[in-house]
Amino acid sequence: MTQENHADFPRAGFKRRLGALLYDYLVGMAVYAVAHFIGFIVIAVLANLNPTVCDDGADIQQCLITSNIYSGYLIAVVCFFFIWFWTHGGQTLGMRAWRLKIQRMDGRSITTLQAIIRLCTGFFGLGNVWLWSKDSENMSLQDRMSGSEVVVLSPEANKIKNWNQL
Repeated sequence: MTQENHADFPRAGFKRRLGALLYDYLVGMAVYAVAHFIGFIVIAVLANLNPTVCDDGADIQQCLITSNIYSGYLIAVVCFFFIWFWTHGGQTLGMRAWRLKIQRMDGRSITTLQAIIRLCTGFFGLGNVWLWSKDSENMSLQDRMSGSEVVVLSPEANKIKNWNQL
């Protein structure tokens, strides 16, 4: 296997990012569904133990639909999923399939703050439209705002799980 400097990979273009984004939307929906299933079970058990968990004897489904706390829990779980993968290896499952990696400009892993900024400025992938600008330098809005970049890995580099090996 050749040793490649992880700071020297080319930046990813729009099509490759879009492919990874679509893949990650599906994974994100699966994470959301699992979090909802777990949350529903927990609330159902709590409602059985204490009928006042849901106001006015509402059924559990109605209780969850109207709960801002529960909605926040679901959003937090999905955000945590992306933040975890971005800060621990720089790749989600979709990014791994498309050989993409998020990193700082010097090739190191992004920080939690950078990951949060990416989430807040990416606008569910719409920040990638910035790539169509002739002055984009293959950097999306979330790349610029977070001080990070998305690069295309070589097939060999994509197989390495521990980036410290490079």
